[in-house]
Amino acid sequence: MRLKSTMPTIGAFSCLILAGAVFTPAVIITTPGGSVGDYYAAGPFGISVVGFLALLNVVVFLAGKQGRTDPVTVAGITLVSGITMVGFGILWAVSITSTLLYGFPSEYAWIVNHRWVIIGLASTTALAGSGYATAVLR
Repeated sequence: MRLKSTMPTIGAFSCLILAGAVFTPAVIITTPGGSVGDYYAAGPFGISVVGFLALLNVVVFLAGKQGRTDPVTVAGITLVSGITMVGFGILWAVSITSTLLYGFPSEYAWIVNHRWVIIGLASTTALAGSGYATAVLR
């Protein structure tokens, strides 16, 4: 398997899914009040930074795949930002209070597991960045 061409594709795809997953509650949950805003702002940085980095990494991964940017630079950026997304995701996930998390109406019970999905997808992105860095630096 050619990691140098496969990993950027996997990384870009996982970043798109991650960004979609990050912003899904803002689109789907329509309860009045500030609970969704508080959910996104939990922790010192909130979760929107992960969504922003995921969208940015789509472009970076594809620039590396298409050879538009130095592969070593792309590998470094994707690896560092992937690890950063995992760190911010974990920090956000453990900062959400149970009062906030269980304060959503019962039709949005899936929100309890949303934070773990974000961490899993961010980890996939970090692994894709790691695989690409490994392939480029060989």
